[in-house]
Amino acid sequence: MSLTDDLIHHMRRVMAADRDLRDLSLQWQMIEASSAISCPEDSETILPTLSETRSRFDTLQQRLISQLAEESLAELTDDLGSTGQCMIDILVRNLFERTADVGFLATDDDLRAFCSAKAVDRPALAPSFQKRLAEYRAKYTVYDDVIVLSPDGAVLARIVSSELASTTDSIVSKAVASRSYVEQFGPTDLSSDEQPALLYAHRVDDPVSGRCIGVLVLRFRFQDEMQRIFASVSSSGEANAMVLMDHNDVVLVSNDEAHVPKGTRLAATADSEVTLVNFAGREYLSVTSVSRGYQGYMGPRWKARVMVSLLTAFRNKHPVDAGEESVSLDNQELRDVQMEVDAINRNLRRVIWNGRLMACAADTDASRLKAVLHQVTLAGSRTRARVAQAIHDLYRTSLGRAQQQASDLARLASDIMDRNLYERANDCRWWALSPVLRQTLAYPVDAAGSDAMGQVLAYINGLYTVYTRLVVFDLEGRIVGLSQDTESGSLLGSSVAPEFLQSVRQLSDTQRYAVSAFEATPLNQGVPSFVYLAAVRHPGSQQVVGGIAIVFNAEREFRSMLDDVLAGRNGVAAFIDADGRVVASTDDRQVIGAKLSFDPSQTVVEYDGAHFAVAQTSAGGYREFKTTDGYDNGIRAVVALRLGSLDRRNHLFTDLSIRPMPRASRKAAADVALFQVGAGRFALAAQSVLEATSVKGIVKTPDGPTQAVGLLEVVRGHVSQVIPVFCARRLFGVIYPARATDGVVLVMSRPDGTGADFGLRVDDVLTVSEVAEEHRQAVPTGLSTGMPMLCSLLRLNSDLGELLVQMIDAPMLRRQLGLGQMYKSGQDALA
Repeated sequence: MSLTDDLIHHMRRVMAADRDLRDLSLQWQMIEASSAISCPEDSETILPTLSETRSRFDTLQQRLISQLAEESLAELTDDLGSTGQCMIDILVRNLFERTADVGFLATDDDLRAFCSAKAVDRPALAPSFQKRLAEYRAKYTVYDDVIVLSPDGAVLARIVSSELASTTDSIVSKAVASRSYVEQFGPTDLSSDEQPALLYAHRVDDPVSGRCIGVLVLRFRFQDEMQRIFASVSSSGEANAMVLMDHNDVVLVSNDEAHVPKGTRLAATADSEVTLVNFAGREYLSVTSVSRGYQGYMGPRWKARVMVSLLTAFRNKHPVDAGEESVSLDNQELRDVQMEVDAINRNLRRVIWNGRLMACAADTDASRLKAVLHQVTLAGSRTRARVAQAIHDLYRTSLGRAQQQASDLARLASDIMDRNLYERANDCRWWALSPVLRQTLAYPVDAAGSDAMGQVLAYINGLYTVYTRLVVFDLEGRIVGLSQDTESGSLLGSSVAPEFLQSVRQLSDTQRYAVSAFEATPLNQGVPSFVYLAAVRHPGSQQVVGGIAIVFNAEREFRSMLDDVLAGRNGVAAFIDADGRVVASTDDRQVIGAKLSFDPSQTVVEYDGAHFAVAQTSAGGYREFKTTDGYDNGIRAVVALRLGSLDRRNHLFTDLSIRPMPRASRKAAADVALFQVGAGRFALAAQSVLEATSVKGIVKTPDGPTQAVGLLEVVRGHVSQVIPVFCARRLFGVIYPARATDGVVLVMSRPDGTGADFGLRVDDVLTVSEVAEEHRQAVPTGLSTGMPMLCSLLRLNSDLGELLVQMIDAPMLRRQLGLGQMYKSGQDALA
């Protein structure tokens, strides 16, 4: 038994559909039995079709229920899986930045000088060095402690006050033995509360000899960060349990400690698959997500898991707006189900239509047959309505999944962007504190000073490749330091934009920074981007002596973020500014600086010949970035996922109930057979039509009139005939293509009533109805000129109000097709 079979009893909507469809199946059986008893001769021709219809509906019921259950489970898998994947992806991206931070800070000149100083000299250096560490933590607030150790573990300096003189943590020896960063999670004496800590360490080397002179340790605010991630990925109203586990499935952190405590070992499950698990005496459905890595960094061997109680798992989470119910979906299973439903309904309409024709033509009382047909019509209507509701549920689930996925991806994109730009705001402020930059800018900068700053900037730019270039300028706005030249030449000696200099002059302290508008400048060679600015201050005071401008490579980095978020899905991801202008996009047709080609405020849009589910999310900031630092770039993330190709004919005209208008008197009325061609409704006198039959069996012929389709064998009683078939669409001038499911042949009677005359292929049959003479009206002159076979307009009633149906004159139709001449020539030949 599959997981779906185990869970189906918890899917209330699915169970309700199953119950209703089973009841309808019983109703069909009762109609078959009663018709066979009440009018066995009259119902002889329709019983096989009724039996086939019931059988096909039974098969369809099983298919629908199975698909509803599968779609419900897929919806839940999407919900849990996307939440867990966002958790682990955001965390791994964050930790990737930590690996870069510890390696870069380990090369800091002040840090090296402090580590290499003699023990007796360190107390004098400690206050200024302690202040420098505090400056670092104030900018990179993801760390709660920065610790400097000797190679043998002695504590030389740290931010958090502690009586620990020397550590026994093995991270020290690991860092001394490595030329790269060391990442470690677990209990440590470097944590004052003795709780497990996530540490990043790197050896500090003497710049001349290369020998190890210390170990730098950064303690990441792990618990705090995970609670932020939980809050970021969870949707309002959800009661999901979210945990981060180690490779042994032991919980490291939980969004609800009272529910799933740290240290709990959860049952092992397959990655990315929804699994039924037991925990604390209850049943849950869970999905486990593993890291996909970021730029080759896979992070610790951790996993994210999201669990939901089986009691609440299958609540309807994604309602669809009424205006979106006609949106097409690229869902082959849904399309196949709908085609099967259309085929069943067409056959059912055809048998009812033929039965009513038979009742109209009957010489005896056909009241019993009419009663059977009435019951068949009611049962068919109820069945269609309930199947339509089941398909609608499938549709809502599928569309809701796409809309929720777009929303999740937009939220992920905005989160990734803000976390990335948070690091950029930190970088510019920290690099502005470089001793080389401060000391050089404190005096007029000569060639040697410019070269010294250039070496520092080039080294940083080589490590932090997210920047196009780093620039240092003096108080006159003149560029005096540069990490790399432009393709057109050096920027040294040129001036930065006046607003850059003004922004730097207005920064009141080392915690302040400024950001340019998203625009093209000479610093980024005419490519729009953000430039982050910080003030460089005098070594002995807070006096501003210049500034640093770091040019973010927005074109490459934003595109990379959006590509990673979209991950090959068929759609478009973009960042737009507060005015709706494109900042970056995965679709090159979306021009940077121009408005999006679709409205991002809509949940479904038409774009590129298809419908797309759209979601946009405002980037709300990360930690202090854009929340308490006074900056907001107004960027929003937009994700549009393809739903399906545009289809302008979503409404089925045959679903409309058509009936006679109320009659003022009991004067003469005629029976007419109604059918559909394109968007038009037409009628023929009921006595001129023998039956409606399937288009299967039409044999195409190489020659013939333009309207000719081919030949069809029909059997009337025990007599077989081959008749020509003509296309009503060509005859009536309907130029757009029919649906794949359209097609019924009306078998027309010969004028003398001796058999079948010809066939008329129409889209579908509608009903057979009485029309009183008072509800006929003349054809306007202009209309009759273009369509001479039109003899009157009929007024009928429907669910949508009054309808006008075009009445076709059967003899004129024969003459229009040239059939009179055809038969005359044939008779002459026989004579």
